This record gives sequence, structure tokens and C-alpha cells, in this order.
Amino acid sequence: MTRVSGRDNTLVIASIVAVLTVLGATWPVLFNEGSATGKLLVRTHEVDVAGDAGFEAAMAADLYGETLEVAASKPESDPTSTAVHLSRLRQLDRGVAVLCLLLVMGLPLACRKWVNLSWLYLLPAVWLFMDAQATTINGGKAFAELAVPAHATRWGMFVALALLILRNPQSDRIANWVLRITCALTFAVHGLEAFQLNPPFQDLLYITAGHIGIGLSEWVCHVLLRTIGVMDLVLAVSVVAVHNRRLLFWMGCWGLITAASRPLAMGLDAWPEFAMRLPNSAAPLLVLFLGLQAIFSLSSSTTNTQPKPAIL
Repeated sequence: MTRVSGRDNTLVIASIVAVLTVLGATWPVLFNEGSATGKLLVRTHEVDVAGDAGFEAAMAADLYGETLEVAASKPESDPTSTAVHLSRLRQLDRGVAVLCLLLVMGLPLACRKWVNLSWLYLLPAVWLFMDAQATTINGGKAFAELAVPAHATRWGMFVALALLILRNPQSDRIANWVLRITCALTFAVHGLEAFQLNPPFQDLLYITAGHIGIGLSEWVCHVLLRTIGVMDLVLAVSVVAVHNRRLLFWMGCWGLITAASRPLAMGLDAWPEFAMRLPNSAAPLLVLFLGLQAIFSLSSSTTNTQPKPAIL
């Protein structure tokens, strides 16, 4: 009974983190500029309407000395139809976000009766993966090209959750490795960003230190960031190389600290940034809990298989 209860508690915690993660990702879609995928779709349509794609192709051809067939002049688009199309794209962006939010809110209850519905967790996983890929394509900020591995714990946790709900040893093993690999990817990219002095990370250190009355010099900030970068890289390697409970616990604590630094530095309005980064803490803790459950399971089975002493 204890083992089942412990597993159920683990799934409840993972489900709550999943809801908060999608809520954090949905909030800017509903109340701000939209998701990275929505922005990419809008920008692509605007470029197509303006004819900038042809201009860019002509510039590239001229740069590399190539010949480019001159396309027929494109008829001017109707501003009204363009505005309607852009509005539909934004509505689609909001609709997909709300659908993912409703799914993660309803699936914990539905999966109690229909276990195979857990595969629907792959929909928010794909949505978050596509958003990370769109961030890479949109660019415009440092290390945008590494958005997919940097966000790996976000989409990876939903894949793992879909597998864990199936409750069989093979899916548990796969979920364990999904969590470990995605943790390694996220911590490795964050470590690389910190070691290379990513400007937003520097701002977080300066602002957070200022809130507690500490004035950081540039040299101290750089030393701290590079130390953090090395630590993250070591954690990234360790999570796939060994199963150390202390390291996993520290990874969970460190992930929570870095997630909480956003609202601490930028105010409570930045709570979606905190919510979206909760998997950075939850994923290594799930690996820890799964390992503990495996130990308890092995101990219980060994105890049950021991022969009872003969009664004289």
C-alpha cells in the first residue's frame, strides 16, 4: 500500500507542475503578444503579403552571383483580408494554448478511469516543443538557437508523465531516461549560457543582489556566473552518468531557486516565467522519486520471497 500511495503522490505532484507549466506558457498567449509559434506565423504572413521574401531572394542571388528568374508582379493584397487573416492566426494561437491548458487540467481525473488517455499529454509536449523551435527561428536574443534543448525539461516532462501513468516497468524505465536526458540537456545549455556570460543572467544577478542590498562588481558577477556554469555542466553530466540522490535533490533545489529568481528580480508580474521553469526543478526530483520507489519495490519483493521459518 505504501508503494502505491507513494507513486500516486508522485503523479499528483507531476500533474500539478504540468498544469502550472502550461498555465505559465498560456498566460502570455492570452494576455500579451502570443506564443513564439504565433509570432512566427504572423511574421511569415506579413512578409509574404509585403513581398519581402522575393526581395530577400533577389539580394541573396546578387550576393552569390546567381541568376534569379523574375516572378510576375504580385497583386496588392487587400488590407482588410490581411487583418482578418492575422486575427485568425492569433485566435488559432490562443485556441491551441487554451486546449492544452484544458487537457492538462482534465487528464489527471480522466486517466484514473481510462489509462490510455495519458498519451494526450503528448499534445502539450508537442506544443511546447514547437514553441521552442519557433523561438529558435525567430531569433532576436542571445542563445535563441539553443531554445529546444534549453526548454527540454518543459516538453520532456509531459512525455514522461504520459509514460508513468501507464504503470508498467518498461514505460517507467523509458520515462526515467526521458527525464534524465532532458534534465541533462537543459542544465547543459543553461551552464553554457552562464559560462559565456549571457546578458539576461547577468541582469538577474545584479537585480537580485540589489534587492538584498548587495552591490556586485562586474568581476564578481562574471566569476559567479562562470562558477554557476561549471556547476550546471557537472550536474548535466552526472544526471545521466550516475544516480546520486544528493545531486538529484540539489538539482531540484537549484532549479527552483533559478525559477524563483525571475519574479524576485522582475516582480510578481513575472510569475509565468517562474511557472514555465518549474519542470527544471520537478524533473530531477521525479528521477529521484522514481529511484526511491524502485529501491523500495526491490526491498519489498526480496522480503516477500524469503522463505518462512519452519514451525517446529
